[in-house]
Amino acid sequence: MLHILKDIRVTEFKQGATIYEEGDAADGSLFFILAGRVNVLKMQDGKSRQIDNLGEGQFFGEIGILIDYPRTATVLAASSTVRLARITRQSFLAEASHNMKFALKMIGITIQRMARVELKLQKVQTGFTADIENHPLKDIVVENRRHNIAIAEKLHSLRSMLYPRDKKVYNEGEKDSKELFLVLRGEIRLSHTFNNGEVSFYNLYAGDFFGMTTLTGLERRPYSAIVAADHTSICSFDKALFSRVLQSDPDIVYNIFRTIVTYSTILDEAIRKKDPAQTTQSVSDEALIEPEL
Repeated sequence: MLHILKDIRVTEFKQGATIYEEGDAADGSLFFILAGRVNVLKMQDGKSRQIDNLGEGQFFGEIGILIDYPRTATVLAASSTVRLARITRQSFLAEASHNMKFALKMIGITIQRMARVELKLQKVQTGFTADIENHPLKDIVVENRRHNIAIAEKLHSLRSMLYPRDKKVYNEGEKDSKELFLVLRGEIRLSHTFNNGEVSFYNLYAGDFFGMTTLTGLERRPYSAIVAADHTSICSFDKALFSRVLQSDPDIVYNIFRTIVTYSTILDEAIRKKDPAQTTQSVSDEALIEPEL
């Protein structure tokens, strides 16, 4: 990926070097791994434990590009040399303005990572509901929704569908229809069958996307999507339309990237809070493909 970057600064670290520490102030950036590997460590029960190992083509520190949020883990260079692209909001938009290959690569990786988080639901025993209202990213969620609704308003060819309360858009385990969705009005509840029954784990409102795992090659839906308000309206995208939307404007790419990162972060934190073992248990992404958009 290095050869296609023009507006993004590249830095290099030697093995054992600290890229940043848990609790450090975010500097408005995330890091994309161009070469080498890094270890991700987190303090648990007073001890520093490795929770992940990331390599070329992956990124970390994405919350830092959203808000001034303390770093949630320590990241160390694990290979002899690690080359990182430091990406800020400004450099993301500047690069995307003339380099759509970069922008689509970032979206593809982000969707794949989101799918890994959603698949963790299969390992959680007891139901939970993500607390969006009290989350530090709440204001970002609201802003994302506003921008996403504006996307729909620009696409006059989109067909909206009206659903009654309690109607299921799709069921958990249902064969994937190769569509993803955007809520235009009303409310959608995402639910999963835990050991204690079906529980709504995330609530969506106008401007929220769902069903994006369709782009990663999964054959079955990992959760149900249920209409939770009268006169709820949604629209659907297939892969081709979604790709055209992304390529129409760098600001749209950035906002959808931010939307996916925000949702994945809130859901992953809720899962780890309910089941701390999920901090160190990795989910196999063998069946997940990075979307080619």
